[in-house]
Amino acid sequence: MGNNKSSIAILGGSFNPVHSGHLAMARAAHDFASTDVILMPNKTTYYKETKPFVADQHRIGMLQAAIKGFPYMRISLMEIERGGITHTIDTIRAFKEEYPLRTVYFIIGGDSLEWVDRWVDADELLQKTYFLVAIRGKTDRLRSLEIIERIKSEHPDSNMSLLTTDNIPISSTDIRERIRLGESIKGLVPEGVEEYIYTNNLYKEVK
Repeated sequence: MGNNKSSIAILGGSFNPVHSGHLAMARAAHDFASTDVILMPNKTTYYKETKPFVADQHRIGMLQAAIKGFPYMRISLMEIERGGITHTIDTIRAFKEEYPLRTVYFIIGGDSLEWVDRWVDADELLQKTYFLVAIRGKTDRLRSLEIIERIKSEHPDSNMSLLTTDNIPISSTDIRERIRLGESIKGLVPEGVEEYIYTNNLYKEVK
């Protein structure tokens, strides 16, 4: 797969559905680190427990459709198989145990950066994980640089870098709402994902 076997990048999320913004983040991480990118669908998280998910098999099916043509991307079912409430540190510990010599990159958006130093076991998480922060535009960059400077001052062992991605405002919530209203999602998701959604009649009643 990727060129750098001493590292691995993880992009976690609900992927409900996976969209073009997710793939832009994965591509940017690959360009930055020349490494494999693992897309890891969540089972549930402590802050999204009430969010309506389609069946796990469909989220996996959409991911499989999305990564076709990207040999450096693969899917991990670790968090789905673990089940229940999961935290990022649980996944990082598992990867560090399996790949003790690899650098583990974890891809997040600028919005998540605001809270990352308050996540469960944040001290350990920031020490073990190299965060790649996907940003869009000059304002996002300046704000993210301010937060990174603060976090590094409080956690000197932390590592963070910015990823610049296409400035495409896409959210899974908006895509689900468009489908519910019968509006087009063309260009917001990969073609294979769009076909999968309509073939399986997904999100017609999901807000």
